[in-house]
Amino acid sequence: MRQKIFDILNSLEIDYKNYEHIAVHSCNDAKWVDIPWKRVKSILIRNKKSTNFYMVVLWDNKHLETNIVRAIFDDSKMSFASEDEMLEKIWLRPWSVSPFALINNLEKDIKVVFDSELKDWLIWFHPLQNDNTIVLQIKDVEKFLENLWIQFIYHEL
Repeated sequence: MRQKIFDILNSLEIDYKNYEHIAVHSCNDAKWVDIPWKRVKSILIRNKKSTNFYMVVLWDNKHLETNIVRAIFDDSKMSFASEDEMLEKIWLRPWSVSPFALINNLEKDIKVVFDSELKDWLIWFHPLQNDNTIVLQIKDVEKFLENLWIQFIYHEL
């Protein structure tokens, strides 16, 4: 699965470094993986009726206030997407969620919200599997998403 991400990054001439490691299933597990730079987490949330989905990316030690996302998009109450919803939308289980998973969102209906604190940082994401981590510039993640025609914004979270 990860080769598909590597191929896209290479075709876009994006500079990245890949790290192979033991599989991790949470941000807490990832603390034991020795990779430089700051860790982030990607969370898939949805509105009350499961009609709108949002991927929120923020530092791994930061708590997500879903009401902020709700206010940004003037949407109903937010909650975490279920594992079934994740499988349907991005074909992945919770521990592998990242903006790279949006290659599987064929409807292009998931909006991405990056915490504004991430601007201009090197960050890490799993390339569709949780035993690898790619480190790259946030501007290159933007380029990846633009290539997929995925909408994203930065907002203080």
